[in-house]
Amino acid sequence: METTKEVNFKELFEIIIKKWWLILLLTIIGFGAAYVYTIKYVTPVYEANTVLYIGQEGGSLGSIDVSLGQLNANSQLLVDYKQIAATRLVVNEVIKNLGLTISYDEFKENVIIESVSDSRLFTVGFRHSDPQVAKQIADELAKQLTVAVLQIVGVENIRILDQALVPQAPVSPNTLLNAVIGGLLGFFIALFVIILMFLINDTVRNDEDIENLINISVLGDIPEFKGEVR
Repeated sequence: METTKEVNFKELFEIIIKKWWLILLLTIIGFGAAYVYTIKYVTPVYEANTVLYIGQEGGSLGSIDVSLGQLNANSQLLVDYKQIAATRLVVNEVIKNLGLTISYDEFKENVIIESVSDSRLFTVGFRHSDPQVAKQIADELAKQLTVAVLQIVGVENIRILDQALVPQAPVSPNTLLNAVIGGLLGFFIALFVIILMFLINDTVRNDEDIENLINISVLGDIPEFKGEVR
């Protein structure tokens, strides 16, 4: 039994080597198809980010307190501001001011709020298929966030430092990555087809196949006939 498995794996490997052209062909087709599909049919998404600064909760934007307690307080404030930015109070105001035709849930899915490491800075971003719209929404969202914080918290401790720039390159899709994934998919499909054809092929190819089939040793060689049989 062990010998049979080794012979089968050896034959399978030889067949895979012989069918290299099929593997290469399907890999190229998969790569090219994924690349073309991504370029022509996947809508690019752009992300614009506005930079804000968190001052002390007491309301002084200019003073700096680098104590551990203050840093922890700033971290908690950022968490609170993220939640405020996602409220209907802020989102609906942005939608109304910019005249957007977008639902509240869809808006929330495209909001990106991140902190800048080891600082009081954080960014308010938005993703959209139109880079100009992404910039406008990011800036307006940051503006409405400062207004809402003043109304809700009662302090003016965040300030817009840099307005968003119009993004020049999309953040998604990753065309090269999609093409590589498509190529790998084509590669594995080719391997699957070759292995499947090998498994379902019951052609008797040599003496060992006959011995395995009828469980009787072959005493002589089987002649190979070529040419036309009359």
